[in-house]
Amino acid sequence: MAAILVHFCGTGRVRNIKSATICLTLACVLTIPARATTVIVSNTNDNGPGSLRQALADANDGDTIDAMGISGVITLTTGQLLVDKSVTINGAGAGVLAVDGNTTSRVFQTATGETVSISGLTIRNGQGGEGGAILNADTATLTIINSTLNGNTAGFGGGVFNSGTLTIINSTFSSNMASEGGGIYNSGGGVLTISNSTFSGNAVSETGGGIFNIGTLQVANSTVSDNSAAFLAGGVLNFNNLEIGNTILNRGASGVSIYSNGDGLVTSLGYNISSDDGSGILTGPGDQINTDPMLGPLQDNGGSTFTHALLPGSPAINAGDPAFTPPPFFDQRGLGFDRIVNGRLDIGSFEVQGPTLTPTPTPTATPATTPSPTATPSPTASATATPTPTATPSPSPTPGLTPTPTSTPTATVTPSATPTPTATPRSTPTSRPRPAPRPRPTPR
Repeated sequence: MAAILVHFCGTGRVRNIKSATICLTLACVLTIPARATTVIVSNTNDNGPGSLRQALADANDGDTIDAMGISGVITLTTGQLLVDKSVTINGAGAGVLAVDGNTTSRVFQTATGETVSISGLTIRNGQGGEGGAILNADTATLTIINSTLNGNTAGFGGGVFNSGTLTIINSTFSSNMASEGGGIYNSGGGVLTISNSTFSGNAVSETGGGIFNIGTLQVANSTVSDNSAAFLAGGVLNFNNLEIGNTILNRGASGVSIYSNGDGLVTSLGYNISSDDGSGILTGPGDQINTDPMLGPLQDNGGSTFTHALLPGSPAINAGDPAFTPPPFFDQRGLGFDRIVNGRLDIGSFEVQGPTLTPTPTPTATPATTPSPTATPSPTASATATPTPTATPSPSPTPGLTPTPTSTPTATVTPSATPTPTATPRSTPTSRPRPAPRPRPTPR
């Protein structure tokens, strides 16, 4: 089209009004971008009509690739999927549709300068030198929402290797492996933002089991648990700039929960929980160190991705930033799981929803001041005290347990005509006070 414009209009002066009008029309057509459309993925084939690979080839910048109508597994047999346009890829849900690298290739690679969004997918079994599941290239912008990255392997960044701008929302990175950066490797030029997400069970043979950062990293309202490293941090390893707030750091089998080297700058925004001492860098308001966050296993707790639930009595419950205001309006699980319950948010990616999980003091731990049962003398104890010819009554062996004078007022015993030895009326078993229950220690 551009060639037509140059050929028809030339570079000199247009000779008449009609020619000028035609040239102007052609110029306008050239500058109008194509209208964004939706490209449908209709099957789980690796290639061919209706496949995800074909949809990526057919799409234009700004298009949406819709895979919400299919379920199952797309197994890649002809290599990675190159995303070289600015597109949105929507799956049916992380528990519904997976894209599998077949342990032979990386799953996705974004091209330089593109803006890409991926949601509602599980991305698994990818393998690559940099980024087992995804390689996000320089100057590319990638957003991952409501997705799971599981079982991917790489030299650097088992889940994602990021050199561009990467945002993770409401997603879970689990059981990914690498030499460095089991979940994510954020390189020197990378900008990484993580919100309402979970990093669990990722492992490295060297450093940074969950996240390895030498770029810029912000973590909020997230849970980093049970990740491991042969050296240094099993959870988060920082070499540059890190801001972290309202996040759980639960140490795994090996490697501390978080570590920053001497050149790294860490800003604690407060209200974090670390199961170890947090390497001395968690000094913000409301930070808790050497504290067990009391997490359940990684499992389906509702929503489209797996999470670690907060167990009853968890110190993370209602311990988040009291000044927090949404967004986000929901926890990692999404709609139906409010981010603030009982007036204050919980620490981590999971918010306890029901009052049954909210720790409350146990009232039974307070000792009663008056002996229970309440010693209102029952009328049945009114002595029709015809003294039975029992043996000479010996003193009642209840030293120290004698009720207070108010508990058993001297019964109005009608004196008997024959003054037999002071007829102590037999008290019924119910009138004997029992010792007050010993208070149980308050649960820690």
